[in-house]
Amino acid sequence: MVYTPCMSTPYWSRLLAMLAPGDWLYRDAHYLVAEMDVDPVAAKRWVPLPLRLASPATATLFTAWFPHNSFGSVYSEAGIFLHVEHLGRPAVFSPWMIVDDDVALITGRELLGYPKKMGEITFRIDGDAIEGIARRRGSELVRMKGTIREDVPDPPPVLARPHRNVRASMGLSLPKVIAFTPREEAISVKRVDLDVTVNGSERDPLSDLGFGAVRAARLHRVNLAANLPPIPVAGVSPLWFLKQWLLRAH
Repeated sequence: MVYTPCMSTPYWSRLLAMLAPGDWLYRDAHYLVAEMDVDPVAAKRWVPLPLRLASPATATLFTAWFPHNSFGSVYSEAGIFLHVEHLGRPAVFSPWMIVDDDVALITGRELLGYPKKMGEITFRIDGDAIEGIARRRGSELVRMKGTIREDVPDPPPVLARPHRNVRASMGLSLPKVIAFTPREEAISVKRVDLDVTVNGSERDPLSDLGFGAVRAARLHRVNLAANLPPIPVAGVSPLWFLKQWLLRAH
């Protein structure tokens, strides 16, 4: 017998309550981010229609650490946001993300469409030295190492921008683009002198994106919450979804 969670179960009710506007879901979340050039031809294949890759082709690569949240997990994360356009408006789309906590994985995948998989992430701050390393299935995929510098005046948000993710299953439901915009309160944002190395593996071919120069790097410490629950805004080709399956599967 296969059990399919019903949206009226206490489990799903608690998860949906987490996404309702209100108190902070995350407090003092740490994001080490690098805005980087990527190959537009390669990156375009990772983006589903009706989303379109923004120009110039840009990715926000990050490693992160979450010491305080509403579901009681202390965990780390690494991922990519590709800068896209949807209906003429800028947004971000995540084609790849790993975490080291199963509760964060389930919540992020099932409700918000982040393609989370389990991995190993190291996030260290020692004085002004900072390092973020992401590994999965024996391969080092991301290494970010640098020095924390001065405060950034009027910094851009790290999460509080329109998100477009794909939510689907391998069942009968068709994949859909969902839209949401997190709420963010900056605690501090500092510039980082950062060296970044991106590698690939068979199941996580990140190097295929052709990462180039780091345009800017920052350490964001932020509080995060929901504005509104995610809503479906467009359908996605099942063929695109199947081609991207290894990026999204365990």
